[in-house]
Amino acid sequence: MSENKILGYSPILYGKEYLRESLGSIVNHVEKCVVLYTNTPSYGFGTEAKCPDSEEELRGIAEEVLGDKLIWVRGRWGQEGAHRGEIFKYSGGYDGILAIDVDEVYDQETLPKAIEEGLKSPQMYLGFGGYINFWRSFNHACYDGFTPIRFINLRGDSTLGNGVVSCKVYHFSCAQPKEIMNYKYEIHGHKNELRPDWLNSIFYGEQMIDVHPTSFGLWNATPFDKNTLPESLKNHPNFNKERI
Repeated sequence: MSENKILGYSPILYGKEYLRESLGSIVNHVEKCVVLYTNTPSYGFGTEAKCPDSEEELRGIAEEVLGDKLIWVRGRWGQEGAHRGEIFKYSGGYDGILAIDVDEVYDQETLPKAIEEGLKSPQMYLGFGGYINFWRSFNHACYDGFTPIRFINLRGDSTLGNGVVSCKVYHFSCAQPKEIMNYKYEIHGHKNELRPDWLNSIFYGEQMIDVHPTSFGLWNATPFDKNTLPESLKNHPNFNKERI
């Protein structure tokens, strides 16, 4: 870990499928990690359906992985910005904030370089460029140019716009079990942008071309060599599944 103080955080409602691997990919790069947990959907859409993952399950995994680095915060937020913005209440004395979602796992070789570059950037908000979006298994992945904000340089200037640093991110939003996909479909932050009947006609179908949930002509599932994955993912129960 660098001499700079980095605070990690993860906004959580569900996510036990990859939570161990996700938090495990940042634990050695942060001083503390704030898990912002809510038991009700916080990205703009609600549902009567029960979340498949319980707080007890999620917290148990977080405690095992993070140990005394864990700060567990339970709250309710009306939309994604408020949920993510909660982290600033805990960022005093830190140089940077490293965010990670529960379906993301950071590559250990490129992450330290991304943090270093982020801290040197004149900009405050840095997106990560290098997402590998797995499709229905570890055998196929899709690629795009999206760079979600995953690092905040607390010494940077927020008026300069967002920057981008390179970091390989293994992303499993579309490599989830059915109960999670069905639940996600109801509360997705981009629910009103989802393609008609995407879940049934595309995700649960046999389609491999043009499969992105909201954008046309963006995602094509191409073969991925899963033997290049880190050991934590090679040991995951989904590693040998042809379809998750």
